[in-house]
Amino acid sequence: MQATSINSQEHFLVEPPRNTPIVREVDVLVCGGGVSGIGAALGAARAGAKTMVIEKNAFLGGAATAVLMNTWNVPVSRMTGVAREIALTLAERGEGNITGPTFPFDPEGFKQAAVDLLQQANVEVLNYTWIEDAIMEGSRIKGVIIQNKSGRQAILAKTVVDATGDADVAAAAGAEYVKGREKDNKMRPMSVLFRLGGVDLGKVIDYCRSQPKEYFTADPNFHIIQPEKGLVRLSGFFHIADKARAAGELPEEIHYLRFEGIDVAHGIVTVNNSRVYGVDGTNAWDISRADTQARLQNRQLKTVIRKYIPGFENAYVIDSSPTVGVRETRRVRGSYVLPQEDLVAQRTFDDSVIRVWRHMAAGRDWHKAEGGEGAPNDAVYRTVTTDLTWFEIPWRVFTPNKVDGMTVSGRVLSVTHEADMWTRGQYCCLVTGQIAGIGAALAAEQGLTPAALDVRQLQSVLGQQGIDVGSAAEKLLPQAA
Repeated sequence: MQATSINSQEHFLVEPPRNTPIVREVDVLVCGGGVSGIGAALGAARAGAKTMVIEKNAFLGGAATAVLMNTWNVPVSRMTGVAREIALTLAERGEGNITGPTFPFDPEGFKQAAVDLLQQANVEVLNYTWIEDAIMEGSRIKGVIIQNKSGRQAILAKTVVDATGDADVAAAAGAEYVKGREKDNKMRPMSVLFRLGGVDLGKVIDYCRSQPKEYFTADPNFHIIQPEKGLVRLSGFFHIADKARAAGELPEEIHYLRFEGIDVAHGIVTVNNSRVYGVDGTNAWDISRADTQARLQNRQLKTVIRKYIPGFENAYVIDSSPTVGVRETRRVRGSYVLPQEDLVAQRTFDDSVIRVWRHMAAGRDWHKAEGGEGAPNDAVYRTVTTDLTWFEIPWRVFTPNKVDGMTVSGRVLSVTHEADMWTRGQYCCLVTGQIAGIGAALAAEQGLTPAALDVRQLQSVLGQQGIDVGSAAEKLLPQAA
């Protein structure tokens, strides 16, 4: 056996060749088990593909569970596909509230709902597993190399879905991509969320109602006080954040307080406030630093919240997100790059595969890369409001340049930095995942690259799985008849 050698001058190791066992061969391999990956696996399996999903965490759900971001900014009545199915399932189990403009839910309930649906669809799930590299044959991806407690292994697939959020597989395969904002590569901040129990929400609500409106976010979709419906979402407390920051009790990055995913019946509040800037979610050292800094901010936040907001005096930390929340890294480049202008104008496409609804407005970026989120000069958080609007996404943004045999979904789509603010939400990630999975399944079945699919056939199957394909549905009617 050849030994590993060290080149100390060049600072690298020379590893000997190895035989890597092939442990699975599937039709569709979904890389990443976050919300996007869940959608992709369900879409592919329900389209008849032998499907497997790989996830690095101990559980599925990504941002919804590992990050504890448990609110979607869209009413359930406007949801489509498996997202609507999951929301209704959670509501039936008493783990989600479908009565308001947004959808708050229990992250533990989401974990179980995802597992239940994937098991019903006969999807094989492999947790605790990292993706090491892409297996390539020319420009076509044939699978991935993985690493877990069983060692280094290979999984082969007819089609691969990159649902990693960071385009890890697409980048390893040689796809075109950009990272962060196009002009300077800066990325949105990272956060660690935490949940507080023991909150007297009645007292908190009375306090909020007694304060001037300018102390809180003007957007009615972010500041909701409807306890009779079980709906409370609070954003602002600008006067408190300013006072605490001036006293050195909060870091300079925090200009407001934000509570969401609130369980009114049990007095449980999710705090979404830590903000770490200037970090890269594809850099291990940056991720570690962001996690450490965010948790330090959270300790300060807990102290300030308990000290200044009536109703939080006896609040205690239930848990914090086990992983840092990364909002932006790589996005692939496909044959079309979807810009914000298309979304604002509600442009329609012949190859539209989804009409997405959400609360949004032109130029509204909740998490600007340069910071100042919620500061006095930040109209986005202080005075601007959002409308319930829709936009279409074309199939062309689901397939990356320079790699065949792959679809992408969620944050990996071929969109601009500005458009990403519209498409990066969990609801959109879930349904674009379902679309990527269905496209991958059809490509695997027909022996085609996803980019070569008959789009009308794809749209027809999407419709069969309950997805609103938007304006393109009108052109499908004669075919359906």
